[in-house]
Amino acid sequence: MSTAVLESKSLVRNLKAQLAEKSAEAERISQTFKVEDNGGFVVSTEQANAFKKVSAQAMELKQLIADAEGMGEVKQYLAAPDSIPAAGQHYGQKPLSTMEGKSLGDLFVESDAYKNAAQAGFRDRPYVRAEMEGKSIFSLSAGTVTHQTLGSAQNLGIAEREYRKFHIRDLFPKSSTKQAVLYGARETGWTNNAKQVKERYGSDGVSPATGADTDTWGRAPRSKLSLVPVMYPVSEIAHLLDAHKNILSDEPRLKTFINSRMIEGVKYQEDWDLLHSVGDGQSLTGIFNTPGVQQYKGLNTDQYSVQIRRSITKALLAEYDPTGIVLSPTMWEHVEVEEDKTGAFRVALQIAVGATKRVWRLDVVETTAMADDNFLVGAFGLGAQLHDRESVSVTVSSENADNFEKGLITFRADERVALEVPRPESFVIGTWTQPTTG
Repeated sequence: MSTAVLESKSLVRNLKAQLAEKSAEAERISQTFKVEDNGGFVVSTEQANAFKKVSAQAMELKQLIADAEGMGEVKQYLAAPDSIPAAGQHYGQKPLSTMEGKSLGDLFVESDAYKNAAQAGFRDRPYVRAEMEGKSIFSLSAGTVTHQTLGSAQNLGIAEREYRKFHIRDLFPKSSTKQAVLYGARETGWTNNAKQVKERYGSDGVSPATGADTDTWGRAPRSKLSLVPVMYPVSEIAHLLDAHKNILSDEPRLKTFINSRMIEGVKYQEDWDLLHSVGDGQSLTGIFNTPGVQQYKGLNTDQYSVQIRRSITKALLAEYDPTGIVLSPTMWEHVEVEEDKTGAFRVALQIAVGATKRVWRLDVVETTAMADDNFLVGAFGLGAQLHDRESVSVTVSSENADNFEKGLITFRADERVALEVPRPESFVIGTWTQPTTG
């Protein structure tokens, strides 16, 4: 191993040690915040500024680590023999640099169909298909690992770090089905008559027992549960995109194209459908159009975060414990920047390095599929379940319309899902009201 590579590893270790110190310092500062009864924090301006400063320093160190690791890979490549391509160094060996989980783009360009088409120069009707298993906050499936370098190496500088965008499906525990249509029962009402039951009563069934033969045995009261049968169709979400055939020979750009355009297109529409789709027997019914979902309108005397908390109470009163919140990016910004009269942040948010978005102990998904007027609180998993029939897949073919004449290929991304909402009362659709108080 070259001296330059060893120096890079030593630099990374030192930077990680500094990052650990900053993380510990941020933790010590956060422990000085005053905890209120409602679960929020009271933070002084001095505390907030100190925490912001340490967090910014930690994020800067994290970026430096990523840059140093990237430069280590560059130095390692430059030190390698010129006659051996980077891909050749990888085969049959344990990867020497940073590892990453395979994306759908990776699976696409590494599939046998793609490799066979590439060997034929993409002349023999290329038709490639790759699938990606859905991931969620509840169950992050462990992916295989791959070397970051694809084919012969080309130095394009340090790549931008990838940030994972969360979608509404990430609030659901993972579930799949092999059926084309799902049948279930939806709870529309519940009367709980459970109570203590004595062993014996008097002859009238109410008075205390006398010990005589006329005594009656205690009988448990009967509760009431109203159920209606519901059919949940498995619906397809799909779209097409045309691209020039040369993209098939450009592996890095092809992976970016698949991941950022084809997959995100399906996922964005999935977000919208889970909220707003109108069921017609073939299309799934979104939560906003499901009968029995509770409604809440905020008060102008409450800040936005308080309006969220009051909607949570409506779900709790229906005996459901919410697990997630969905709102628009604009309204999430309003919630994050709320301050009290002292200038301290009103809501306790996990803003430490690498933390997930949470408020009132619930996971948050911000999506442009939600209008700025509304938000959604619910028990994802218990009150509703998303079932995958076919995970996201991408296919590509040159045999479409006049593609041959124009040198085009057509990509198709699709998935098949079903949304089951057996307990609509566990969800609360909130309508924001602009606060008039500080």
